Amino acid sequence: LTEDQRQQYTVVSQALKVILNASYGVMGAEIFPLYFLPAAEATTAIGRYTILETIKKCEAIGIEVLYGDTDSLFIKKPTEEQIRIVIEQAKKDHGVDLEIDKVYRYCVLSNRKKNYLGVTKAGTVDVKGLTGKKSHTPPFIRKLFYELIDVLSKVQTVTDFEQAKKEITSKIATCAKKVEAKEIPLQDLTFNVMISKAPSEYVKTVPQHIRAARLLESIREVKKGDKISYVKILNKPGVKPVEMAKKEEIDSKKYMEFMEATLDQITSSMDLDFQTMLGKPKQAGLDEFFWN
Repeated sequence: LTEDQRQQYTVVSQALKVILNASYGVMGAEIFPLYFLPAAEATTAIGRYTILETIKKCEAIGIEVLYGDTDSLFIKKPTEEQIRIVIEQAKKDHGVDLEIDKVYRYCVLSNRKKNYLGVTKAGTVDVKGLTGKKSHTPPFIRKLFYELIDVLSKVQTVTDFEQAKKEITSKIATCAKKVEAKEIPLQDLTFNVMISKAPSEYVKTVPQHIRAARLLESIREVKKGDKISYVKILNKPGVKPVEMAKKEEIDSKKYMEFMEATLDQITSSMDLDFQTMLGKPKQAGLDEFFWN
């Protein structure tokens, strides 16, 4: 497959996954016309039973199971024969077709659910979620995100990984200092969002990009389909079109928070704390407060 075909099939696959998940999920919603709780419960129960039985089968033939995520298992260095046995058994016992999805050169699992990153043999980095890739993410954060991904793609050994953690820490700390000092160019701070209707049509709820669009109307026409580029500022309404903003108005704290939230997908799976990387005291979360 070409890269374009692969991306196209990935989109189709993800769309089908959403449809299937929603199809049984709405069965458990009382507002759904075809509400039938036993169907939703049975779907969940069968899925859970199947994956637990597959884990037992893996362990019975000597495969180490590292992690399970809804409909998949992460297993460590299985042989082709072991994989064949598990696939055949799942088909025979449960009527489920198992297949190898990806083979990672290395995989990093965090203590949090659904939070991991893996690097394939070809050097492709998979990070659960990937907020950093989204088009509305400010360019300076997106650029840093891809720089960190590039660092991880080159890791071959445990020593390389430890060195990568140091390099990632350095890159994040350097970028954070520039944010705090307001040295990032305004264009690199922009959130870019397309408006689906005219600013005047928003009445009850007014999103941030529409607040920016209304300010922009004072200097030019804004219509449906326009892309609004805005930055976060200290004073009300909290945002401003980039065309009208000044560096000294930038709310560095908000950008630091967004930067932390975006990069958390990478750093948390590597056991790196954002505040610690910046040389500040680590902030304990609620889970740590109650359980540690």
